[in-house]
Amino acid sequence: MTAAKLAVCRWGIYSDQFASAETLCASVKAQLNAPVRLNSPYAHSPPTTDPALDSALPGLDSINQYAFRALHDALADRDSAMLNRAGLLLLSTWGPMDSTASFLDSMLEAQGRFASPRLFTRSVYSTVASHAAIYFGIHGPCETLTHGMWPICSVLDRAADMLASRRVDHVIACWADQSSKIAEDLCRRGVAALNRHEFARFTSDETGYGSVALLLKRPQEASPSDVLLEILDTNTVKFPAPVTLNIHNFPTDGAVHLAVALAAAGIGSGELPIYFTETDPRGRSRFVHMTPQA
Repeated sequence: MTAAKLAVCRWGIYSDQFASAETLCASVKAQLNAPVRLNSPYAHSPPTTDPALDSALPGLDSINQYAFRALHDALADRDSAMLNRAGLLLLSTWGPMDSTASFLDSMLEAQGRFASPRLFTRSVYSTVASHAAIYFGIHGPCETLTHGMWPICSVLDRAADMLASRRVDHVIACWADQSSKIAEDLCRRGVAALNRHEFARFTSDETGYGSVALLLKRPQEASPSDVLLEILDTNTVKFPAPVTLNIHNFPTDGAVHLAVALAAAGIGSGELPIYFTETDPRGRSRFVHMTPQA
């Protein structure tokens, strides 16, 4: 099977640990003890706050806020012509968990006569992608994914397919999950009653939250500041992470580790080549090979 290849134009992050791509890059730079490449999008000072975004956020629930902040960074240089030919892929494992639980509570009142339409619209998994497409003006295909198998690589695979189809010239890939006491309790029950030990990492006192977004395009159209990605399938070789940061666990935290590897590749220092590794519950691994364009 031919390995999928992509170019990352820009990326954004908002999490409980990193408020922006600049914040994460600073942590990676400190560990690598290296200067940022001059042509890196993050070699300069952080962008100023956006009043329009700040006014839109209070009306959104937490998972939307995380995704909007990450998308805002990834789309800092957006224009309407680009967004007319851009698709959006969003993956969330827990989705708007708290809104879903609140809607189910409203259904139990008075035999469902007062089920909340507002909470229902917030509980639908595709609400995050829908709100983002409307706010940012994304006019291409808009898809929401939710599954636990290869949450990072499967989105990159799908992005490569969309770009190969020529229906779009850019794909915006986004991962987002909120923290949720309800979800943590369900994970504890799953570990205790169903022996689903893979859920144990979501039951600690340091469960994280956040979102990562990538702006992707075809590799042959890459610019000098872009990072090239190649998604590999192999179980015969193990590649060490370029940087080890203590990332808090949450369902799509793999996207944060992907951003760490992207930051290391963008800084252009340390041991090359740089790989991001994704491992499934059965111990099988997939790798994303990263190469700075220049």
